[in-house]
Amino acid sequence: MKRWGLFSLLLVLMMSCAVPTGFTMRSMIPVLEEMEISVNSSSDLETVRDGMPSGMLLIEGIIRKLPHNRRARLLATKLYSGYALAFVEEGNPERAHGLYLKARDHGLAALPGGEAMLNAQFREAENAIGRLKKDQVPLLFWAAQAWAGAIVLAIDNPRNQAALARVEAMMARALTLNESFYYGGPRLFRGALLGSKPPPAGGDPELALQEMNRAFHLSGGHSLLCQYYRARLLASMPGREGEAAETIRMILDDRSRHPEELTFLNTVTVIKARKLLSMMKEEESWLFD
Repeated sequence: MKRWGLFSLLLVLMMSCAVPTGFTMRSMIPVLEEMEISVNSSSDLETVRDGMPSGMLLIEGIIRKLPHNRRARLLATKLYSGYALAFVEEGNPERAHGLYLKARDHGLAALPGGEAMLNAQFREAENAIGRLKKDQVPLLFWAAQAWAGAIVLAIDNPRNQAALARVEAMMARALTLNESFYYGGPRLFRGALLGSKPPPAGGDPELALQEMNRAFHLSGGHSLLCQYYRARLLASMPGREGEAAETIRMILDDRSRHPEELTFLNTVTVIKARKLLSMMKEEESWLFD
């Protein structure tokens, strides 16, 4: 991975400079964007895991010098949340919670009205969200995704019910502006949300499955994460365990050619699917006799 070598060299050079200039910092952003491409295109999770923390240090240094740079903030949002999801969440949920919040804060810092979305009364937050435009969907989507990740890891915190309403409003706006963003990401989020809530709170498993299928269609059949969330939901529904197992097998047997930028996410998804199947074999052994 040649990009990693160049990236590491830049980190050393930055640390050796007494006072890095704004120009020096701005010149590093395209390199970090190349690093992101390299990460997303890699199936070598060990190398990615070892390299991403250095990326966090570098992006924090750039943002200290260029706090209003939207490209740097977007990179930080994706870097922290991606690292938390892929490598930290299962083994150290407390640390992952902090990483998700860092990701959220970077995203909101670059959005107009981001402070209101976080701290203002809900109506004011809704108004700020409603003013966002299509070109702001990347920051909006990834900030909401990170915030949702933090909420899930602290679900017993009573303040998270109010926070979840803000996340829902953010993702609903992203859905309205561009439902196809990141391979149907806003649509998948809505499906996961509908599937996680009990019916009295607005949950609807069947509608959730429809949303997940729609997201998979929007991804061109390339996002295995859509199928993974579908399998998880089916596994929780009485009498649908067989469909869940079949969906997992489809993920594990997948040999299709997917966009290179989905390699990392799909690799992580396959690992999660294997763990889900293992859990199902322990709990529903009759399905595999």
